[in-house]
Parts: sequence; C-alpha cells; structure tokens
Amino acid sequence: MPGQQRSLKMQYNFVLHFAMVLPALFKTVHGHYGYYVLLCRELGSLENVEFIFSIYYNKAELIRFNSTENKVVGYTEYAMKWADDFNAKPEWLQKEGEKTVASCKSYGAQFHPLIDKTVKPKVTIQSVRQASDKHPAMLICSAYDFYPKLIKMSWLRDGEVIKSDVTSTEELADGDWYYQIHSHLEYFPKPGEKISCVVEHPSSSKPIIYHWDSSSSESESDKIKIIAGAAGLVVGIIMIVGGLIYYLRKRNAHVNTATVQDTRLTQPLQTPAGD
Repeated sequence: MPGQQRSLKMQYNFVLHFAMVLPALFKTVHGHYGYYVLLCRELGSLENVEFIFSIYYNKAELIRFNSTENKVVGYTEYAMKWADDFNAKPEWLQKEGEKTVASCKSYGAQFHPLIDKTVKPKVTIQSVRQASDKHPAMLICSAYDFYPKLIKMSWLRDGEVIKSDVTSTEELADGDWYYQIHSHLEYFPKPGEKISCVVEHPSSSKPIIYHWDSSSSESESDKIKIIAGAAGLVVGIIMIVGGLIYYLRKRNAHVNTATVQDTRLTQPLQTPAGD
C-alpha cells in the first residue's frame, strides 16, 4: 500500500510539474485555458496497449508522451526544451509509462465486456418507386436496431458491386444506444437480374447478403391494382343502386299522384238533398 501511494504521488507530481509551467509557455494578457489528456489505446488486443499523455494550452498541443516510443515530444520552442529534460531520464519515463499501461489494461479488462457487446441489425429492402420511361426505380435497404455504430452497406447487381446511383444516410442514433441507417439505389430493372443489399457489421464475422425479391414488388403492385379496381367497382355499384332507388322513389311518387287525380275524376256527381 505505501508503495502504491508513492507511485500515485509520483504520477501526480509528474502532472503537476507540467501544469505549473503552463502559464509561462505563452505571453498572453487575457485568460488562459490549459488541460491534459490521458489516452489508453488498444492495438489489436488488450495485451498490446499504448499510453499517450498530452498537454494542451488554448487548444494547441504543447507536449506529448508516447509509451510505445518512450519519448516526449515538444511542439513549441519552450516545450522542446521541456521535452529534452524528460528525455534525459529514459529509465524513469519507461517505468512511469509501464505503470500507466498496467492501469490501462486493468480498466480495459473491466470495460471490455460492454465494449464487445454487439447487436445484429434488422434489415429490410423495400421498393419506394417503380420505374417509368423517364425515371428509374428506387430501392431502399434499411438496417435497424444495431450496435455498435460501425456499419457498411453496399449493393450488388448479379454479384457485381454497384458503384453509382447509390446514396446512404449517416448512422442515426435512436437514443437508446442503438442505431439505424438507410441506403438508396436507383436503377432500371432488367428481366432475370438479381439485386442484393450487403451489410457488414461487427455482429457478424462475414458480410450478410439480403436479396431483393422483384416478384414481391410486382405482386404488391398487382394487389394494389386489384384493390383499386375492386374499390372502383364497389363505388360504381353503389352509384348505380343509389340512382335506381332514386328513380323508383320518384316514379312511385308520380304514379300515386296520378292515381289520386284519376279517382277524383271518376267519382259520380252528387246532387243536393231535396232536389
């Protein structure tokens, strides 16, 4: 425990030494803003970790230490002199760097289960526009509810990558740690061709290919035409029935009026009593 406290104290002294000389690096009358960045970077696996320590002043990086190179680099005239002082103690730099790298690995072991979690995207392909003489057809390939954010989408036409007439959105955050993305393809359909959407994501060790079923689009189009035709037929029948009912009602009313008039004309005349 005392050894650990001494180690922490040395690290704090190292940081404080940097921070205390920050105001002397620039001759500025107004406010100053200095900060340092500690970066643990994994190079392929948790066994190979690199530690980088940088100091910034007014958004400009002044000095950087890299544990792989075991060297301090300065980016201003004063910082270069400062770096030379540290580089004159390579054994001390290596010792401090190894301690920090060990801490990086310890933190990495704790957070790796969360970082390694992946969720496979749910992918759909839909037709959003039919082809015409002047306008190409449009397909949209959508991937939903995937994690992590990194993903790649592409299109195949008979096994060949389509490099033009493709537009894609950025990865869109759903607000619940999941993402979605959409890719659009414009093309003029050809008989017998195969259109596919390819999705590459860390949740799968190899690209996943989703084929577009053009017959489903045609069947949906036919269904829409049938539904529209049936709706038109129903409307036509309703109009015919309504017109027929109106005609019959009007005809019956006319017949009843004529019957009343004929009845009055055929009744015998009655003479007053006593004549």
